[in-house]
Amino acid sequence: MLKKTIPILITIIYLTGFLLSFPYIFNNLFGAEKFESIRNIFEYGIMFSSFLVFNALLFKNKYTSAIAVLLCLFLSINFLISVSCYFIYHSGFNVGMAISILESNVNEAMSMSYMFFLPGILCIIFMGMLIYSVNSLKNTVKFDFKYIIIALLWLIMPFAFHLKHKYVSNKGGGKMIKSVYYHLSDFNTALKIQEDINLIKKNVPVFNIKQVQPGIENVIFIIGESERKQNMSLYGYSKKTTPYTDQEAGNMMIYDKAVSPAGITNLSVPLILSSIHPDEFRYHYDKLSYNIINLANQAGYNSFWISTQQSAKGITAIASMAKNKKWVNGYDEVIIPELKNVIQNKDNKFIVFHIMGSHPNPCNRLPETWKSGDLDCYDSSIKYTDYVMRDIFSTLKNTNSVVIYASDHGLKIQGDKLLHVDSKESTQVPFFVWYGDKVPAAYRTTGRDPNLIQTTYIYPLIMKYMGLEAPQHYKNEENKYLNLDMKSIDYEKLTE
Repeated sequence: MLKKTIPILITIIYLTGFLLSFPYIFNNLFGAEKFESIRNIFEYGIMFSSFLVFNALLFKNKYTSAIAVLLCLFLSINFLISVSCYFIYHSGFNVGMAISILESNVNEAMSMSYMFFLPGILCIIFMGMLIYSVNSLKNTVKFDFKYIIIALLWLIMPFAFHLKHKYVSNKGGGKMIKSVYYHLSDFNTALKIQEDINLIKKNVPVFNIKQVQPGIENVIFIIGESERKQNMSLYGYSKKTTPYTDQEAGNMMIYDKAVSPAGITNLSVPLILSSIHPDEFRYHYDKLSYNIINLANQAGYNSFWISTQQSAKGITAIASMAKNKKWVNGYDEVIIPELKNVIQNKDNKFIVFHIMGSHPNPCNRLPETWKSGDLDCYDSSIKYTDYVMRDIFSTLKNTNSVVIYASDHGLKIQGDKLLHVDSKESTQVPFFVWYGDKVPAAYRTTGRDPNLIQTTYIYPLIMKYMGLEAPQHYKNEENKYLNLDMKSIDYEKLTE
């Protein structure tokens, strides 16, 4: 009885994982396109059943059984991705998440591993049930024509879907080619995007630069990480999380309604640092070569990229164009000695600091002495960033320096979790400009701007501080947002 029940149960579990990753298919079961959803579920059910038969045939031989175990492991990882997205982010998987996985590093993965405890257990259970099902079927299936055809369906059907997509029908212009490994198409797309990123390094444009006045000596851009302005006392939060920045408010231009152009670092930072439009991001990655680092180099600035974040290919492609590059280990305060060293030179400098900030898990971003008091780890990470900002302000006080600070994106609170999702809440970010005492009056604008502004405005703002003629119009005026499906939408269409 168990041998018959487990294969049926594992099929149901597999399809559940599929629906978790493509919730619109489940939702359409109760709408006008219910037959389309039923057809999708039926097709994936056939492919999975064929997959079981295929591996059962492999299990008949001790040598080919190793291949079967490997195929089952890959499918279990596919399932792990589905349940992880559901339990951690309450959403399906997408290309943006695939890029994040491909660009992650060991340290980053380890810091977030605690979030995958339950999904990991479910993955192990799924793998065990999958192997059990395949093993129990090996005595039932035979090497005859009928079973061989059934066993090959999971390989034939994706090819048939590809031909249909290419030559017959491409409903909605979608690109998902069905496969038992239903996340494979997202990773294929992500890999192609990464190949395009390499074009950035090969294509250095010539900018038409018009100098209108002498630039500020030290133009510094600090890229914060996962910092919610809602948790900063600078923006009215009840807890005193930014005491040092609060004290400097009279010497700053503070943007009260700043929003990020995307919900994850690997999309938002390239959009901020380059002139590429969100509409072009998916198909014209080579345009990322039109970035602020290349512009600074041609404007006569000595460029620096100093980061406490491990490299990510998209961002590193831009960072690699800096004349001076350094990735440093340690908590974010390690950038202070680097800053003090860099500003010793009296040439014009453009410096980017990419800090860890409040990156999940925020408890890992803090020295031990900061993990106490009445603040939780997230609020403490914001207060620690403020402590780092204090030292930056102190170091630059008597210099001709401007500091632009903005977080790459915010986070959405859902229960006790802070999530990277597409929502207005998770786009609200801190964005302000601070001035050293020797900055010319022509560049000083202080106060608070109450208007909605996208942080892509930083690109023409940096041009202004370099003494360059800024463009009359720029993409921040359109407030386009690049969602995790890599589609450009109007910001107002985001959910709260």
